[in-house]
Amino acid sequence: MIKKLLLILTALVVLSGCALSPTISQSGYYWGNYSNTLYNYKKSPDDKTRATHIAELNSIIQKSGELNLKVPPGIYAELGMYTIEDGNQAKANEYFNLELGIYPESKAMINQILKKG
Repeated sequence: MIKKLLLILTALVVLSGCALSPTISQSGYYWGNYSNTLYNYKKSPDDKTRATHIAELNSIIQKSGELNLKVPPGIYAELGMYTIEDGNQAKANEYFNLELGIYPESKAMINQILKKG
């Protein structure tokens, strides 16, 4: 009985430790809750879900820095798109330059965004 309890407690500690550690993809990126916040925003596009998704993008950037990981591809570019929508082209350009600094291959995508913006 004691062995069984000890096994259960050990399993709980191990599992809770895993649940509390950040989720890093196999390719080495921290995505946080990106999929859920984007899904919620696309499903119900309103100011609240948009703000929640933008907050998650900023959280991903912050947490990636804390974990010494590269920000995942497209995160800065997506923030730049939202920033253009908000009318702040200068700040959007900062985000696009950060994206290009990490992923120079995204230049064609950034140019397309700027053409539409």
